Amino acid sequence: MTLSVLVTGFGAFPGAPVNPTRELIAMLAGQEEAFPGARLHLRVLPVEYGKVPGLLERFGREVRPDIAIHFGLAANARGFRLESTARNHSSVNKPDAGGAFAPDSRICDGPASLRSTLPLDDIAAALKARGLPVTRSAHAGGYLCNRLFYLSRSGSIDGFRPRLSGFIHLPYLDDQLGALPPAMRAGLATLTRPQLVEGATIVIDRTIAAAGRISAMD
Repeated sequence: MTLSVLVTGFGAFPGAPVNPTRELIAMLAGQEEAFPGARLHLRVLPVEYGKVPGLLERFGREVRPDIAIHFGLAANARGFRLESTARNHSSVNKPDAGGAFAPDSRICDGPASLRSTLPLDDIAAALKARGLPVTRSAHAGGYLCNRLFYLSRSGSIDGFRPRLSGFIHLPYLDDQLGALPPAMRAGLATLTRPQLVEGATIVIDRTIAAAGRISAMD
């Protein structure tokens, strides 16, 4: 059985004229069949509240993902920030890339929070073993990152029910800082492009391995 693995990033949004996760998806292109036992499906999502649910439904029809790994930008991330918890809450005063606001603070019917099902301990250990910066977080924010995370885990999207799903925040790439106003650059941690690809490959590899272990137990 070949696992279907959806990997997503986001485009630009207010306050972030560039997004490392868009670059990540571009850098992974051509590696869709490079992971034994799996095939990657790479997608860049617009940072728009109204479009994300419909896109997940479409991916469910077209891709039928067994695994969904979502990446997003957090300018204050100190490396690969593994998010453990999606919360059923959105800020209603942060405009998206189209200028729209979240229609409601509640994302959808469901519990107050949902846990990531990615193998976060294995991922963290593997990243550390390669000398890559990694942190853990229990709060994915109140913007589109958390909203996507919650919807991906909720089972509320028709046809979109990956067995393993979760979210990882990334800082800017070092070569992207020039696109930011000088006042925004101070104190930011960054990743290089090789670090980004190596770390994302580890995340994907460890998640595929975890899915294989689960399948073997069924």
